[in-house]
Amino acid sequence: MRETNIQAIDLNLLTALEALLREGSVSAAARAVGLSQPAMSRALGRLRDLLGDPLLVRAGHRMIPTPRARALEAPLARTMEAIRRTFEPPGEFRPHEASRSFVVTSIDTTQAVVLPMLLARLATQAPGVEVSTAPFRSTGETFGQLASGQRDLAIGSFDSVPDGIRKALLYEDRMVCLVRSDHPRIGSRLGMKRYLAESHLAAESGPSAERPFTIEQLLGRRGHERRVVCRVDHLGMAPFIVARTDLICSAPSRTIMPFARGLGVRALEPPFETPPFSLHLAWHARSEADPGNTWLRETILSLFADDRRSLPGGQVGPRPGRRRSRSQSGSA
Repeated sequence: MRETNIQAIDLNLLTALEALLREGSVSAAARAVGLSQPAMSRALGRLRDLLGDPLLVRAGHRMIPTPRARALEAPLARTMEAIRRTFEPPGEFRPHEASRSFVVTSIDTTQAVVLPMLLARLATQAPGVEVSTAPFRSTGETFGQLASGQRDLAIGSFDSVPDGIRKALLYEDRMVCLVRSDHPRIGSRLGMKRYLAESHLAAESGPSAERPFTIEQLLGRRGHERRVVCRVDHLGMAPFIVARTDLICSAPSRTIMPFARGLGVRALEPPFETPPFSLHLAWHARSEADPGNTWLRETILSLFADDRRSLPGGQVGPRPGRRRSRSQSGSA
């Protein structure tokens, strides 16, 4: 069976053939597609040569299709419809009617901050939309997953992003020192002397190379060193340990507090300045114009709109009067 070389075919001829078969007239087909009659006559000649069939033959004052032309009508209609669907702009994303799944990458403690609010919004606005989460291991891996389409969105501390990755500020957090409510030596304030005298729990979600700073670095610049007696790799475990020991855990407030509620712990201001840090929402440029991805991005960002309005210039941040810090992973 001879295979047709599609690269040798002028696909504009498909539009001409469609008009000719529909109108049954060279002049009418020319008007329908905006060609001159001579140009349409030339297109018909090329089609006849290409298909080896006259396609349209004169019968009195009319032109009637040949059997070959009749056989082409249905497949040509399907082909033209498929081409039009391919090149037409994407339709509007209708949340209430949509049935779609998205995958979002973030560290698990950030999921505890974002997911409850997001799922509540989806339940009322987009009941057919599903969101799955995937672990955040490194920014390099995450950006690669966004580029490959394995992930739709990512949440993390992305100070800089490579070409092709887009980001928006989501919210800021602040460092706090978590202690149990009835700690025998710590009252309503925590000074540096007491901070250094106590034993500490270090909760380190995510690889250290991904963190813009550690508590050890901040203390070291001041010539101080804390005594860490326990390290855990899941920030969500920290409040359970703090509630039953005299340990102090330094961690991002907004990230750790969902795990701490009801456990009998307090969050105090650190006795030293900590740098500000931001959480970002990231996606790949290829999803920039996708209606579904756009809707989900805007929905997630809207969850923290009040935070952004609370700072000058609409920057995401903590409530006024709170100290800001700068860590995605909650290094402690």
